Amino acid sequence: MGAWVSISAMLLVAAYSVAFGTAMFMGLDLHMHWTLALLAISAAILLRLWPLLPIAAYYGARMAWGWDWYWALPFALPVCAYIVPHYWIRFSDYLMRPRRPQGA
Repeated sequence: MGAWVSISAMLLVAAYSVAFGTAMFMGLDLHMHWTLALLAISAAILLRLWPLLPIAAYYGARMAWGWDWYWALPFALPVCAYIVPHYWIRFSDYLMRPRRPQGA
């Protein structure tokens, strides 16, 4: 029983990843050439601009596929569930860091 749950969860994550990548690519391909869309996705991954990826996926599902906003939102929310706490921790760590004295 446990193996079926694990396998179905892995298949669900794989299907979501394919749909996320397709929505992201089609959203960028809507206004760019496909080579520029691939270059933009690669640059966003290499430059660690992760908050742009769920926005592009939401935009792709909304504009390229013609979905309503509430059906396109699941492409943005799961990734944002990891991005927002990451940047919140970095920001709060910056605020809690002790100040260095100025001067020599």
